Amino acid sequence: MFESVSIVAIIGSGISSMILGSAWYGPLFGKTWTTLEGWTEADIEQGKKQNMAKTYGIQFVGSLVFAAVLGMFARTIGALTLTDGLVVGFWAWLGFALPLLLGSVLWNGKPWKLYALHAGYNLVQFALIGAIVTLWG
Repeated sequence: MFESVSIVAIIGSGISSMILGSAWYGPLFGKTWTTLEGWTEADIEQGKKQNMAKTYGIQFVGSLVFAAVLGMFARTIGALTLTDGLVVGFWAWLGFALPLLLGSVLWNGKPWKLYALHAGYNLVQFALIGAIVTLWG
């Protein structure tokens, strides 16, 4: 079933997801994110000392898996156009990402603004990947 999704679409989705994440949690909303997480400058510096290549590598693999699965969903329902890809991404976001993110607020005591920040990122990410796997698929 995975063979129905182009490897180029999967890799392109993984790369675009990493670029989006770097922009979203960097120059766009990085300060807001670290403030909402309650991280100090010392926490941030400590995080930078960890093996970031491994962290980014694992995240990239996760993005590839996500793209492959979303691509399968898009193929299964017959998505063909940009609009179809965006709609697949939206429904996957609404049905999967939003409910799963709730745990961070309900059980981990994270602020609702942080939930909104992550949900916004996931919405853009899901729509972007939905579009890529549909159009390049």
